[in-house]
Amino acid sequence: MSMPPLSLVPQAGEGRKALEPFVWPTPTLPCYGAPTVPTGAEQCEVEGLNGHTMVGRMTAFNPEQGLLQLLVPPSRTTMPLRFEQFRRLRLTQPLPPLPIVPDRTQPLSMIERPAVPYTVQLKGVPTAQGLTIGHHETEFGLFLFEPVDAAGSVRRVFFPRQAYTSAEIGKRIGETLVEQQLATPEQVQDALAEQQQMRTQKIGDILLARQIITPEELGEAIDQQSRMPMVRIGEALLALGMITPDQLDVALTQQRTDRSTPLGELLVRKGLVSRNDLQTALSRKMGYPLVDVQKFTVDAEAISRLPFPVASRLPALPLMQRAGRLVVAVEDPTRKSMIDELEFAAQCKVVPVLARSGTLNDAVARAYERVGAASDPNGQQGHAGGSIDFDGAEANKLLATLEQQHTHDAKSGDDDEGSIEQSDNSLVRLINSMIQEAQAQGVSDIHIECQPNRDKVRVRFRKDGQM
Repeated sequence: MSMPPLSLVPQAGEGRKALEPFVWPTPTLPCYGAPTVPTGAEQCEVEGLNGHTMVGRMTAFNPEQGLLQLLVPPSRTTMPLRFEQFRRLRLTQPLPPLPIVPDRTQPLSMIERPAVPYTVQLKGVPTAQGLTIGHHETEFGLFLFEPVDAAGSVRRVFFPRQAYTSAEIGKRIGETLVEQQLATPEQVQDALAEQQQMRTQKIGDILLARQIITPEELGEAIDQQSRMPMVRIGEALLALGMITPDQLDVALTQQRTDRSTPLGELLVRKGLVSRNDLQTALSRKMGYPLVDVQKFTVDAEAISRLPFPVASRLPALPLMQRAGRLVVAVEDPTRKSMIDELEFAAQCKVVPVLARSGTLNDAVARAYERVGAASDPNGQQGHAGGSIDFDGAEANKLLATLEQQHTHDAKSGDDDEGSIEQSDNSLVRLINSMIQEAQAQGVSDIHIECQPNRDKVRVRFRKDGQM
C-alpha cells in the first residue's frame, strides 16, 4: 500500500475542522461495555484497495471527514488516509466482555452472545465473509465484531461506505421463512425483486422524500439548523463522497474567476453532481430544512410580502412569517444574490429553506392564485402613493445617477438612519439587473411607485402598451 497522493491530503488553512476523538461502537449486548473514547493509539491492520495489508497504529479516526490517521513504523509521521483509499480496517487488540457478575459461576454462553454470519459485497473484488456478534451500520460505513475466542472477546472491523455495495448480516430472512413454511419460494423471490428496486434508488431520492409539511415542523427544523455548525457546501459534498478533493479544487479555482456562480451550482453545471445530490448535501450536512411545497399550507400574509413577478421569476415561495422574518422556500439557499433580492422585494429579512428541485414553479402559481395575488401583475393590492415613470432611454441615466450617488455617499460617510436594511451596492446591483432585464425584453417604460410610510416599493414594466 503506497502513500496517498498529496492532492488527497488535507492541507492546513483550508477551513477543515480538527480531528476529534471518535467513540468506536461496541456490540449492543449487556455483556459488553458501553462505547468509550480511546485513550491512545490503537494497533490496527488496514487493507488497501489492492488487497495488501499495512500494520500500524491508528492515532485518529474521523468519519465526518472520512479520514483516518495512521502511524506505520519505523516512520514517526502519521499518514492521512481517506476512506476511499482502503476497504477494510481491523483493530487487532481484542475487546473482552465485561467481567462475570458475582452471582454467576459460569461464563456467559455463546447463546447469550450469538454469532451470526455476515457477507459484505466489496466493489470490484470477491465478497468478505465471516462471523460477527452484532453490527452497527452508519452513513459512513459498517462496523462488525468478529468473535475471537470462547470467552466472548471480539475484534472490531470497519468497512468504509465507499468500499462496498451491500451487506447481509445473519441468515437470510427468506431462507428462514421458507424453512419454517411461513412463505413460499415464489413469495420470497417477489419480495427480493422489490427489495432490489429499493436498493437501486439513490440516497438523495430517498432523503428528499422525507419533507416538512407543517409550520410546526418547519419551525423546529429552523431552530435546529441555527444550532448547527457552519459547513461549507464543498466540505459537505466531500463528506458524503459525492465529489473528490481534486474535483473540488478545480471547481474552487474556476469560481475564483467568476464569483457570480455559487460553488454548488458550478458543480451541477460541470456535471460533477446532480441537483438532487446538491440538495441532499444542503439538507443533511448544512441543515437547511427540506419543505414539501406541494403539501405545505402557506400563510396568505406571507404571500402578500413578496410580489408575484419576483416569486415566479426566481422562483421562490413565501411560506410563513416567523420572528419578524419571512421564511421562503428556494432551490438553492446559498445564492446570496437571490437572498438579497428577496429581502429587497419583501422589505424584511429572509430565512431561506430548501424546496425539492422542479417543484417550485407550480407551487408558486397555485399559492398566489389561491390568495388572489397572481391576478395583479405585481402580486400586491393597490395602495395610494406617488410614482416615478421613465422610458428605456432614461434607464442608463438612472443607473449612472445611482452609482454616482453611491460613490458620493461612500466618500462623505453619510448614514441615513431611515434607510432600509440593504447595502447601497446591493441596491445598485438589483436595479441594474432589473433595468438590463427590462431592456432585453423590449420594455418601453419602467414605473417605480413609492408607497406610504415606505412600506412597499412597486416596480412595474410596460411593453406594447400592457403593464
